[in-house]
Amino acid sequence: MRFSIWVRVVKAVCAAWMNVGAQAADWQPNKPVEIIVGTPPGGPLDETARLIQTLHEKRQSGVPMAVVNKPGGGHAIAMTYLNQRGDGHAISMALTNLLTNRIIGSHPLTFSDVTPLARMSSEYIGMSVKADSPIKDGKALIAQLRANPESLTFAITNRASGNHVAAATVLKAAGVDLKRVKFVSFKGAAETTLSVLGGHVDVAMATPTSAWKHVQAGKLRMVAISAPARVGGEVSSVPTWKELGVNAVSANWRAVVGPNAMTPPQIAYWDQALGAMVKTAEWREAARKNQWSDDYLNAAGTLKFFQEEYKHLDALLTELGDAKKTP
Repeated sequence: MRFSIWVRVVKAVCAAWMNVGAQAADWQPNKPVEIIVGTPPGGPLDETARLIQTLHEKRQSGVPMAVVNKPGGGHAIAMTYLNQRGDGHAISMALTNLLTNRIIGSHPLTFSDVTPLARMSSEYIGMSVKADSPIKDGKALIAQLRANPESLTFAITNRASGNHVAAATVLKAAGVDLKRVKFVSFKGAAETTLSVLGGHVDVAMATPTSAWKHVQAGKLRMVAISAPARVGGEVSSVPTWKELGVNAVSANWRAVVGPNAMTPPQIAYWDQALGAMVKTAEWREAARKNQWSDDYLNAAGTLKFFQEEYKHLDALLTELGDAKKTP
């Protein structure tokens, strides 16, 4: 972890909370802002970015924000583009891949190469099958995989992504031989569900945001969710893995990061802006509707979270045999 990032983030957050008005006067966007998304349009990460776009434009009148989709490379393409932009007029959504890419050796860029700004929310991951699948519930799915781990294929967004980690966490806890399980990678969450709906892959790992409309339409059946307790709303009908005897919990968090070269005043602006955003009625309604957990962290808290989460994922992926760090 680059010490300079820690110093800039802590100084900026302290200044923002001690004197928000003065910091806002130091820097604010004066030209169009881009919010970069490392997945194609239509998935839950893209939808979150578009909500941030709407709320930022509402608050910062006269400064437009555009969503720029840069899918591929486990979000490495998006993060590289972010650093090429190089200042506070570009921010990016971030997922687990920001931490795991270096661990698995797919790309050297990691959280120490960008500027943490906020952890906005988290969602637990549902495991779903096609409605006409012979797999009727979570217990049947686990029983089949214990007997024959190669009998079902899993649709994930990327290797070591949040939904891949969730699947591995559940299957490992259930005693399934992970090295024999077949995972198929797609560029975004929308593609994973479509692959299962089309009968090309057996099991979709997806948040309720991306899968539930297909459950409601009678096309998918969500057999279990990786939450510590049943979530609210319509998804409350879905049992947790803990209820089914599998001691596994895994969340897909969504964060916002900036370029590595951001200045303390730029960090302070976004720290204050994003912190205010999660308190709005519009954000809270979206959280309720989409079953997001309210676990916002400011810039300093997000940096600490990234440090701790990196250690956790490093240990997990090493145990699973996926760790292969790049220099």
